[in-house]
Amino acid sequence: MTRTEGPIAAPDALLTTLAEYRQLHVLFAAVDPRHEWAQRIAGPPELDLDAVAQVERDLEAELSDALLAVLACQVPHLEDHYEMTLHQIAAHTEAAWSRGCPRDQVAVARTQGVFYCVPRRMRQWASTAIAAWADRTLELPRALEKWLADGPMDGLWDMLCELDLVDPDAREPVPSHARPDAAPALVPRLVRPVAPAAAAVRRVQHPKFGTGRVLQELGDGDARKLVVDFGAPHGVRTLLARFVSELP
Repeated sequence: MTRTEGPIAAPDALLTTLAEYRQLHVLFAAVDPRHEWAQRIAGPPELDLDAVAQVERDLEAELSDALLAVLACQVPHLEDHYEMTLHQIAAHTEAAWSRGCPRDQVAVARTQGVFYCVPRRMRQWASTAIAAWADRTLELPRALEKWLADGPMDGLWDMLCELDLVDPDAREPVPSHARPDAAPALVPRLVRPVAPAAAAVRRVQHPKFGTGRVLQELGDGDARKLVVDFGAPHGVRTLLARFVSELP
């Protein structure tokens, strides 16, 4: 399967569920303004295109766009309680296979002894269903968005109720700032992360050794020294910083 950078074509019903699921994490800021769950949803819903291709090659699998959209959204509760991240799929699958799970299945999440599986090969636009596998039994599959809403998302809701962050008996149980319409539009994407630029090389000029590249700086004030590579024939020298001049 050839994939390209850009938006992931996921069903609207799934995106609506994901938007609600992600936005509920805003409520954890009421417990701690620096709560990592509230901070993590601030990141863009993106997935590394090359990492997706690597997982598919390693497992000889084809993952659906719907599944990739879920993984791209990086929902903290889903990642932490269901271990549902792209980089864990291979390990989950190998563990499930070693315990007898059918090899036409890929395990994309797990909770203790339960693995949540999707077909190993799915057409890019096919409807995605997920099934629990445990005790050598594969349950009947359920639509991905239905599983999310009735399983993981329901569990998050119970957690919010226990913390008194939502009031299920109120006319509006969820505060306005935690509703999906309070967040930017949810557009999961496949991207190729840009490698960080290499740190600028510091260059100095010495009246005898010529131009050199700074490898290390030692001390401070008048005693500050630089370890400089002047190349052949002078090599690496350690000298007081005041004896060289910085080059642009």
